[in-house]
Amino acid sequence: MDVVPGWALFMETNITLKEIRSQIDSIDSEIRDLIMRRLDCSRSVALAKQVSGNLVIYRADREAEILERLGQGVPEDRKTEYLAVVKKIMETSRMYQYGLLYDWNERLFSERFGEVDIPADPSHVRFTLTRPNQPNSMSQILSMIGDYGYNTELMELAGEDKETRTVTFTLTILGNLNDVNMKKLMYQLSMESRDFAIEHVW
Repeated sequence: MDVVPGWALFMETNITLKEIRSQIDSIDSEIRDLIMRRLDCSRSVALAKQVSGNLVIYRADREAEILERLGQGVPEDRKTEYLAVVKKIMETSRMYQYGLLYDWNERLFSERFGEVDIPADPSHVRFTLTRPNQPNSMSQILSMIGDYGYNTELMELAGEDKETRTVTFTLTILGNLNDVNMKKLMYQLSMESRDFAIEHVW
């Protein structure tokens, strides 16, 4: 009979599940403190961007370099999972920074979307965007929408450009475009995508 990988080691350590969970709770507290410190740094970055007038937050090339560097030396059996966590931390950092820039410059939305007809109490937003045709490209968008607290009702492939290696999607999400969070989401999406356009609000 095959032994479950790691089970023998687990039995040898003679550690209980309760003790393991206690260790996890302690580690989670340390992770929380570190993430708070990292978000403090993200706020400082946003402030520097605000002062300089350069409001570009997302740099795909820089993030790729960071992932490459941080992935060095990580055991292969957990490297994919580790980098998935790092990517999420970076996504969260960008979300925080874009939110701060919006709070400091509410004109950012009207400057980009001033011509969009927004009803008094809309419940749907349809928009198009173009992204690099690479792994996680669209899953990051769906994750971002969920992180802001909204649901995606429909996502359709609108086109693919093999020459530029990009794909264009049309998405419909549920939410009120008059809400601050929805405006922040639209702003971030527009900054991190090509050819972003709000098509219809109803």
